[in-house]
Amino acid sequence: MRHCLAEARPLVQVMFVLRFTTGALLAASEAHRLPDVRHLLPGLLCWWAATTCVYLFNGVTDLPEDRANGSVRPLARGVLPERTARRVVGALAATALLAACAAGLVVAESALVFLALGFAYSAPSVAAKRRTWSASLVTSAAAATTYLAGASAADGALTAEVLVFAIVLSLGVGLIAAVAKDLGSAEGDALGGRRTLVVVRGERAARVFCAVLGGLLALGLTVAAVFVHRLPLDLSAAVLVVGAGWLAVRCLHVSDPEVNARAPYRTWMVTQYAVHLVALAALLLPE
Repeated sequence: MRHCLAEARPLVQVMFVLRFTTGALLAASEAHRLPDVRHLLPGLLCWWAATTCVYLFNGVTDLPEDRANGSVRPLARGVLPERTARRVVGALAATALLAACAAGLVVAESALVFLALGFAYSAPSVAAKRRTWSASLVTSAAAATTYLAGASAADGALTAEVLVFAIVLSLGVGLIAAVAKDLGSAEGDALGGRRTLVVVRGERAARVFCAVLGGLLALGLTVAAVFVHRLPLDLSAAVLVVGAGWLAVRCLHVSDPEVNARAPYRTWMVTQYAVHLVALAALLLPE
């Protein structure tokens, strides 16, 4: 199980739990109350299990490309048998759906959508991951579904603050993270038949794309924060502006391409963590 959790990328698992929690607290705060823990806790369990399921399944289907790219994750190293990983994928999907039933109808429906999106992203019969546009569409939808499920678990309304936060950060997942993660993986991706932006247009074009989109998303969240003008959104916009500037530097200033191949993705991941943690702190700390 330890190898399965490592294969499913613990930092990503925590990130999706943070998205779910942020969606819940943003929705609940608008109604001036805390979320109902009877729905929130099973919802969090559901989303952790669903995220781990989706990313472990992705690891199974990415195995040839990961080995070609020299990945050190458990499946690629051979310390986690593929058959074991597939069994755990099924167990996690069942866990997610059972927990979703205790979290409410909308959360259960959202979990089904999330799992279907994960299947569409990785399954060989669909393989949205093979093209940048389809990978971006699926990953953005998965992130947006997470915020929606969190708001539903809190029995909260989809206010302007929730929608703006969810839309901007979900677009960041699809338009930046989905592209940046392919930097440095062009050789293995090309061997696997993928037509990602890095493979088709080259690494330089992908870096410029991420830098520009980071700036545009930061600008969009800042403009929205001015109109909505609530503290969690204001602070999140400020953090995103800083993160987008840092991302642009890491994308465009490349001294050693091999060393810096993962830098844009890691920078955006740190930025996402900072944005969500600042928003949660503003929501939870007394005014």
